[in-house]
Amino acid sequence: MSVSRPMTDNVMITMVAGLPGSTNAFAGWLIHLGIALFAGIGFGVLPGQYAQKTAPAVVLGLACGAGWWVLGALWIMPANMGMPVFEWNDVTASSLGAHLVFGLLAGLTYSSIARMTGKGTEGAPRR
Repeated sequence: MSVSRPMTDNVMITMVAGLPGSTNAFAGWLIHLGIALFAGIGFGVLPGQYAQKTAPAVVLGLACGAGWWVLGALWIMPANMGMPVFEWNDVTASSLGAHLVFGLLAGLTYSSIARMTGKGTEGAPRR
């Protein structure tokens, strides 16, 4: 399984653009980045308090990435495009890898910020 396949990614981004009815790849990238921003903020708000240490942050990040993969790539996008939902193939396998990388980076980033602000250390004074 690879994390990124340029031809598949272009097809996927065009499919994302199709969610609101566009066929423009640039619109697809903007929509996808907006969804990623929403997912990242959601990670910080919902499980963030449990992700202040590196190990829990990695586990929660991977779970978050997998959750967004199931919700978006396996369910919402295929259903919106009239395709079979929850289907495993090369495209969904590649997408899983990318979503796991996103979740991993979200968790590591959150725990790093928590550590830099003193929230990820035991016994640190609260401000």
